[in-house]
Amino acid sequence: MLDNKTVAVVVPCYNESQQIMMVLDSMPSFVDRIIVVDDASKDDTVGTVIKNLTDNTSTLELTSNLNNEIAPNIYNRADIEVKRKSIDEIQKFTPSEILNKNPNTEKIIVIKHLENGGVGAAIATGYKWCKDHDIDCTAVMAGDGQMDPDELESICKPVIAEDIDYVKGNRLIHKSAWVIIPRVRFLGNSILSILTKIASGYWGVSDTQSGYTAISNNALNSVPLYDIYKRYGMPNDLLVKLNIAFCTIREVKIKPIYGVGEKSKLNIIKVSLPIL
Repeated sequence: MLDNKTVAVVVPCYNESQQIMMVLDSMPSFVDRIIVVDDASKDDTVGTVIKNLTDNTSTLELTSNLNNEIAPNIYNRADIEVKRKSIDEIQKFTPSEILNKNPNTEKIIVIKHLENGGVGAAIATGYKWCKDHDIDCTAVMAGDGQMDPDELESICKPVIAEDIDYVKGNRLIHKSAWVIIPRVRFLGNSILSILTKIASGYWGVSDTQSGYTAISNNALNSVPLYDIYKRYGMPNDLLVKLNIAFCTIREVKIKPIYGVGEKSKLNIIKVSLPIL
C-alpha cells in the first residue's frame, strides 16, 4: 500500500520471456498486486513467470466485487445496475484465463489471453481485474524493462495523494531525451502528441505515447475499458475517453530508457497510420 491506498501494476507482455523476471523482481514493495497479462505470446513468457513464482502469498486478501451480493432496496437500484453491467461486459474483452490457484491471496496474478489482442487489449484486461477488485491506483509498466521502478512512486503519488485521475510519465521534458530517444521516435512522438492534444482536448500533455502511467479507481469506472483501442493507439484513444468523462490528468518527468535488452516490436509506419 501507499498512504493506505491499494496499488496494482498491470504488466502487458508479448514474447518477453527474457525480460519479464527483471521487471517483476525489481517491483517496489508498496505494490499490492502485479497483474501480468500475457497477450498469447509465442515464447514461454507465461512458463517463465510461473516457474519463478516463489513466496507469492500476499497478506492483503482481495476479492472481486462482482461476487458481492446486493440486497435490493428503494435506494440502490443504480448500484445493482452498475454491477450487472460489470458482469455483462466481461464478454466484450479479449478472451482470457487466470492461471493462479489462489488469486485472492497471491501477489502476482497471471492472466493469459487465449488469442492475441494487442497491447491495448492486454492493458484493458489488467484494468478490468483492478476495477473489479477496487484497486485505488493502477499503474502500467511494460514487460520489457523500459520503465524505471524507482519512478513508480512519483507516478502513483498524484493519484494517491491529490485525487488526480490519470498520470503519465513524460520522457520528452527530460534533459537527456534528444540524446537517448531514437530520433525517428522522438519526432514521431512529438507529431502524434500535437495531434492527440487537438483530438483529446488535453493541451497540457506533451508525451502522449508514454506507457508509464497510473489511473484512479474513479477513472477505471468512468470509461468503457472494453472499448479502448486494442493496439498501439491505445494511449491516444484513452486520453480522448478520459476527457469525455471529465477526468483530471497530470504529467510527471521520467527518464527515457533504451538498451536494457528490450527488442522493439514497433513498426513505425504500420502503427502511425491507424493512429493518425
